[in-house]
Amino acid sequence: MTDPTSAFDALAGRIADIERRFAGLRDDLAELSGTAADESGLVSATVDATGALTGLTLAPAALRLGTEGVAELVLDAYRRAREVASGHVDEHTEGLDVALGAGLGDLFGTPGDFSALGRLEETVARLGRLDDRLPGAPA
Repeated sequence: MTDPTSAFDALAGRIADIERRFAGLRDDLAELSGTAADESGLVSATVDATGALTGLTLAPAALRLGTEGVAELVLDAYRRAREVASGHVDEHTEGLDVALGAGLGDLFGTPGDFSALGRLEETVARLGRLDDRLPGAPA
């Protein structure tokens, strides 16, 4: 079994690394968007990183298709724009989910593995004993 204190130190280092990687990511994501046209090219939609519609362009010829036809074109363009934006988000966040989860199973176990609670309690108790031996407040 991994030493719980070492595992927590490793986790703290991993979290610090992830925080560095996330620095500025929120601003980058706020600027991301996706634009795409429907299959016919008559309607173009733009969405932000969350998939919210931020722009819509209709060619005059699209209006000849009636309300149902225009609705279908808008939905197609919107779906395609969301796929583009989602791809941009995936490119910017690639590997971040793996970096966070890597090795956590060693420390906390897998879902349903309640022995991890014992390791956590053991680590907290050890840290408490170490704290008791320190002469004054920990730095």
